[in-house]
Amino acid sequence: MSLSLIQTKLSRAEWDNIEIPVSPEEHEVLQLIIDGYSDPNIRYNKKMSMFSFTKIDPTEQNEHYLYMKYFAPIIEKTATKYAVDGLDLTDFIGSKCQLTIGGGQIKKIKSIDQLRFQNLEENIEKNKPLIFEFLLLDFCNMMCRYLKKGDSAYSYYLYTLIQLKKASVNAINTYVIKYVDTAIQYGNQRTSLRHVISNAYEFIERNPYLLQNADRELYSHQKELFSIFHKSSSSRTSEEHGKDTSNLVLYISPTGTGKTMSPIGLSTEYRVIFVCAARHIGLALAKMAISMEKKIAIAFGCDTASDIRLHYFAAVDYTRDRRSGGIRKVDNSNGSKVEIMICDLKSYLTAMHYMLAFNPSYKIITFWDEPTISMDRADDPLHELIQQNWRQNLIGNIVLSCATLPREYEILDTIADFRDRFDGAQIHTITSYDCKKSISVLSKDGYCSLPHSMFQDWDSLQECVAFCDENKSILRYFDLSEVVRFITYMTDCGKNMVTERYHIENYFSGGIGDITMNRLKLFYLDLLRGIPRESWSAIYSDLVRGSGFKFSKTAGIKGTAAGIQLTTEDAYTLTDGPTIFLTEDVNKIGQFYIQQTDIPKTVFQQILSTITQNNKLSDRIDRLEKDLEDKDKRMGQGGGGGGSKGEEEKKGKAKEVNMEKINPEVQKMYKEIEDLRGQISYISLESVYIPNSKAHQGRWIPKELAKKIESSRPYMPMISEQTVKDIMALAIENSLKVLLLLGIGLFIETPNPRYLEVMKELADNQQLYLIIANSDYIYGTNYQFCHQFLAKDLVNMTQQKIIQAWGRVARGDIQHTYTVRVRDDALIMKAFQKPAENIEAQNMSRLFCS
Repeated sequence: MSLSLIQTKLSRAEWDNIEIPVSPEEHEVLQLIIDGYSDPNIRYNKKMSMFSFTKIDPTEQNEHYLYMKYFAPIIEKTATKYAVDGLDLTDFIGSKCQLTIGGGQIKKIKSIDQLRFQNLEENIEKNKPLIFEFLLLDFCNMMCRYLKKGDSAYSYYLYTLIQLKKASVNAINTYVIKYVDTAIQYGNQRTSLRHVISNAYEFIERNPYLLQNADRELYSHQKELFSIFHKSSSSRTSEEHGKDTSNLVLYISPTGTGKTMSPIGLSTEYRVIFVCAARHIGLALAKMAISMEKKIAIAFGCDTASDIRLHYFAAVDYTRDRRSGGIRKVDNSNGSKVEIMICDLKSYLTAMHYMLAFNPSYKIITFWDEPTISMDRADDPLHELIQQNWRQNLIGNIVLSCATLPREYEILDTIADFRDRFDGAQIHTITSYDCKKSISVLSKDGYCSLPHSMFQDWDSLQECVAFCDENKSILRYFDLSEVVRFITYMTDCGKNMVTERYHIENYFSGGIGDITMNRLKLFYLDLLRGIPRESWSAIYSDLVRGSGFKFSKTAGIKGTAAGIQLTTEDAYTLTDGPTIFLTEDVNKIGQFYIQQTDIPKTVFQQILSTITQNNKLSDRIDRLEKDLEDKDKRMGQGGGGGGSKGEEEKKGKAKEVNMEKINPEVQKMYKEIEDLRGQISYISLESVYIPNSKAHQGRWIPKELAKKIESSRPYMPMISEQTVKDIMALAIENSLKVLLLLGIGLFIETPNPRYLEVMKELADNQQLYLIIANSDYIYGTNYQFCHQFLAKDLVNMTQQKIIQAWGRVARGDIQHTYTVRVRDDALIMKAFQKPAENIEAQNMSRLFCS
């Protein structure tokens, strides 16, 4: 069993980690989810209009004043410098502009408001990038500039303007809006839909302004989930309030779209038991919940209720430290305030009975995260726990949350069993394919893989199209540039194979604003579905064999294979962020990269010599720490949650040992450990061996590619000197230490848990260049990866597990280049086709049944 699936109590380091606050950006998302439970249609935009920024009443007079002072001069400059035939802007400059909004004479601004504006002038000038109207005017200016040149680049700014206009920014200056509408109307008249589609990769995928300025709102699957339980709660009459209402929700949406955050919203009205086989997922939720001051309890590796631990926010009965005033010891038996219970599979029944002791069952939701974990095997140690939990479960509200959850018709036995056990049970299926980013899937030879390039046989193609249409979450693995290339071929090739319904003008009848990533991918599927059998052979030959198109978008360079020489000649293809390499033989791949890095023998021997000296110190430190752990009772989990909630720890600062409060013998041991750590020698590699450093690129990148690669942002590790010294002080294999110097971390079972904790921290902080892990690790990480490799030894992975693995990529809300690269093309074929046998569905029907 993978380390991430072991059902054991939390370590002290894991407790400490959940106390570290989430980032401000993540805090904002979590607050949106909490607010969105009561208002699923909540929507707002972080951009401020001039009125929002100045906080002055948006009266007609103030609006006109601001327009004339700040916006009209910009428009006048654009109209003068980039005058375009047919675009008349005279109404927006000079005295006539007051007539553009309904006519009539504008009253003079109040003197008090004018004084306020004058006081804000300097602040407005400094913060123009934050004010939405200036952004709109910048794009209008750029559009006119390129129109004046006769350069088609204007259409990028036109498309972006149209999408920006959809933003929910409050109180935008009406004059500016009318000017923008005029500019858009002019641009639309000169721009074909085909032109926009053919440039959709640059206009959509590579356009940073779309994500940066998008509205903040819930995903559609979150809206539906919240609506189900909000409605279920609010529809009960006072007579019914004491009766159980049961809901089984099959919650299916792509990974990285906020499913695991949803329990925080549900806890607004319900108590939630979050059960997960993978401890990292539970710990990630715990960290988020604590950051939002939710009252949580944690049950990992529990045999009885006495093993459950309350976080300090959830404590009812406790004693305080006389000196500090902080909570010293918690009575964990009183969980009446717990809002979210986080547990592993082993502890579910214990956690369930604990929560039922304080809450009626109808006010509890069991949120079972990734229930298909271990279902890809006929037999697994977790199966007995899963079946026991389902059979003895007493909670009538259950959410089964998974990106690859079997459909209703595949688990009819489970659904029938739930209905038998809970009278009047409602079954809900939530499916979503919300997707803002594309992930390119590259074959072992570097080809970009999509249905039209994979299937020469028409029947196989149509089966694939039908499967993708039913499972639209797989659309995120359709490379947009290849989708566009196919659409362009089919609509412009002149072979009249497209019916009138699928003419571009008819399909995108709403104009340029209708052209979005998801709509283009659905259009792609429709075009494939409509291809006549007799035409497919010629089309396939033209598109695939004729062009011989080899594609690796990793560096924006066509003709580059997706090789695995990741510490040498292929390093530059790993861009923007860390990469995860999945394999069943983690150590073998680690050794391969040590050998492949081509470190001279003399240099390598010197490194090993220094490591050997460090190891002697490490052994002494390790022995002392074990002795210290035996003597220092504070090394245990203690009586409460993840530590005292003093102000310093709320800010994420590490706890320090108070030497005055411990006995002299322990003090001496602490000091000796500290002295030994100070003797650890720092080891570093020359930059020529560090992937993607300037020296490394100079050695491995051909001169003819160097300039093209500069803009692709090759990613290099960022390992601090202190981290290197920390790892060198650990009693671990020498190979792990050498790999760290290259920015490579291995997620393996190791006798030293501190190594894994450091690797997790580095991964979380985006400091590692490459992580090598086994396939079960996919369930234990929410880290942001930009690229992934699947090794040849994973060819027997099930379809569901392949898609779960791919879901580790592009999890953050950042627009980068993302790729998945396989070492055996059978993995791609398996992912894009309906499986002959769905072992996950078979196991769920067997185990989730009484």
